[in-house]
Amino acid sequence: MSKEVADKSLVYAIIGLFILMSVFTGISSSKSVEGIYQLNSIHTTKHRVIMCTGFWNPTGLMLTPFSTDPELNPDGWEGENWEGLGYNIYSYFPKPGVYTGMFEVDYQDTWEDFWNVTSQIHPIAIISFGAGDGPWEIEYNARNLDYWINDGKPPYQPTPCPPDDTVPVGYVRHSSLPVQQIADAVNSQTTLFAWVDWAGNPGMYLCEYIAYLGMWYQDIHNTTEDPYPCRAAGFIHVNSAVAVEVAMNATKITIRETIDYLSSINIPPDTPTVTGQENGKIGEEYEYNFSTKDADMDDILYFIDWGDENNSGWLGPYNSGVTGSAKHTWDKKGVYQIKVKAKDVYGAESDWATLEVSIPRTRMLTTPFLLKLLERFSYASSILKQLIRL
Repeated sequence: MSKEVADKSLVYAIIGLFILMSVFTGISSSKSVEGIYQLNSIHTTKHRVIMCTGFWNPTGLMLTPFSTDPELNPDGWEGENWEGLGYNIYSYFPKPGVYTGMFEVDYQDTWEDFWNVTSQIHPIAIISFGAGDGPWEIEYNARNLDYWINDGKPPYQPTPCPPDDTVPVGYVRHSSLPVQQIADAVNSQTTLFAWVDWAGNPGMYLCEYIAYLGMWYQDIHNTTEDPYPCRAAGFIHVNSAVAVEVAMNATKITIRETIDYLSSINIPPDTPTVTGQENGKIGEEYEYNFSTKDADMDDILYFIDWGDENNSGWLGPYNSGVTGSAKHTWDKKGVYQIKVKAKDVYGAESDWATLEVSIPRTRMLTTPFLLKLLERFSYASSILKQLIRL
């Protein structure tokens, strides 16, 4: 198509626009510009999960506020977004005194309950408790045994036995909880004596059994590729003579220290990708897509610097891996660098991603006929300027 034909086509289009405006003279000559960018996100906020288990008193009673079972906790669950820290705390324990129900004092029931619960709530940390010497004895080791102290129901021994066929019999796993930090905090904030048993074991019975399951689960899921990672797991023995109120306070301290530790090892999201129009026109709105993944599967927010002294602020949150979009309009010619950064809901930030966008000046056609139209329809000149950006 020749330049002359193209210019005439544009002239005819503009003439048509003026004819329409002469009919609809009541239409405003300016467009309200609201929302330089628009966010497109469908999301339900979620929190990380910490799973706590107990067996004999006081470990079940001290975990009562975090149980969602109305029979065990008639006062209602207190674990949702606990203390505003972004973690849901769930507790599971047998009915105190009779020790039946969830995590019944039985190897087969404990095995089944453990894997069922973890497959549903996907904990990022597991803290298990049981009655023992204490007073607040943080166990560092747990063994993959092929012989255990008999429980009270046939077949008396675990099935499978040893529980873990991926490692040799007698293999020792270790707590990944912040064991020394927990001991120091409990000692400084309560009257209990807390200590780390670095060399001993939890005792060949249900306590060591669930301690091993938790540490094993953490090892399985402690990868950056796992869609539901687990970063910490361990076991604590509590003396049966410890008052429930004191044990409950020490439990909360233990959870806080675990959350502090998880924050300290928080992995930031990957550098996001950003895609969209790389060549555009002044005054036209363009949509850009962005996405990334978070190794901890945390929810993600995005910050967009449009390169023209405007930014989006933090947008979201989005689920890890979900694509978001935002729109923007540039009102001057130039080459702009869009920069996008991701941040998980716990504050860890990614590196910047960039995309260069070129917005050239649009050439204005000036012909005697157009000039006469502009004189006749002077009230519409502002719309024309927005269309062709003089």
